[in-house]
Amino acid sequence: MELYILDRERLPAVLARDADGVPTLVDPQPTLFKAEYVGLDNMEQELPTARARLGDIRNGLFFLIPCPDGPPYRTGWHFTYKTALNISWSDGKTSHHSELAHLFCTTTSSADWPWVRDARKGRVGYFVTGDAGDSCLWRVTRLESDAFNHSVFTLAPIRVAGNLPAPDFSTFGEPLRTAELTQQYQDLCRSVTQHAYRDVVTKARNIVEGLVAARLRVQNRPASGNLFEDLKQLEQLLRGSTRDTCGWTDLEYHLCHKIRLLHAQTHVNQVVQIGPLRPELALTAVEDLAYLLAAWGLVRQK
Repeated sequence: MELYILDRERLPAVLARDADGVPTLVDPQPTLFKAEYVGLDNMEQELPTARARLGDIRNGLFFLIPCPDGPPYRTGWHFTYKTALNISWSDGKTSHHSELAHLFCTTTSSADWPWVRDARKGRVGYFVTGDAGDSCLWRVTRLESDAFNHSVFTLAPIRVAGNLPAPDFSTFGEPLRTAELTQQYQDLCRSVTQHAYRDVVTKARNIVEGLVAARLRVQNRPASGNLFEDLKQLEQLLRGSTRDTCGWTDLEYHLCHKIRLLHAQTHVNQVVQIGPLRPELALTAVEDLAYLLAAWGLVRQK
């Protein structure tokens, strides 16, 4: 379970040893992804470094094999970089000599890899794949060993289910509020692409706080501008005789509360008590916000 990547600028090629031990061109060429592992603890601090390492071939590779779960899941082996060396190799017809190649070896479950340590603790981690400037995050959903003790990973993508809507915050007639909400929403979208998940829920909470206060004022109701306090007022409206005429729904109320609570989970005391906020949970705040924007008529029509 060794792979050789020929160091060619034009067209890199993947080789594996044949029955005689000679590195030979693999036909067809396999699908390989550059992949770097990050654990859940200190994930956001480790992500920039992991993304930067994707620009260097001398790091991890993910070798796709048929996935029993089907798309969007991926199953494969992980290979780690070992060394660079000059090799003789064959393309099946012709022998080639003294070409520079990078040697990769598959990982095994017997070594003390960080994902093995995390799996033993019941704290599955993530792989960053792709290019340094446009990377994707994948959660380890299953880690197994085959008959040869090679680690077999199954990964699930961490991403927003749909496209982020284009909001229109001008309906409140407050230019300063419109500008700030627009900027915060742009920051949220940027945080999604940069895998800054704590910032995602912080921006979602800030936007919801501003929108709830604005909607209350449009209804000529008092608004404190504090999300927790304003949600208390919504609760009273939904529990009283104004329930059917207040212009709010139970789902809107609970989604706002959920975003507030997700933001609370980024606080130090919450992290210490229950652990870091998982990326897949953080991204649900984006889905919730998208629903609220549509329900409140704040999505720009194309």
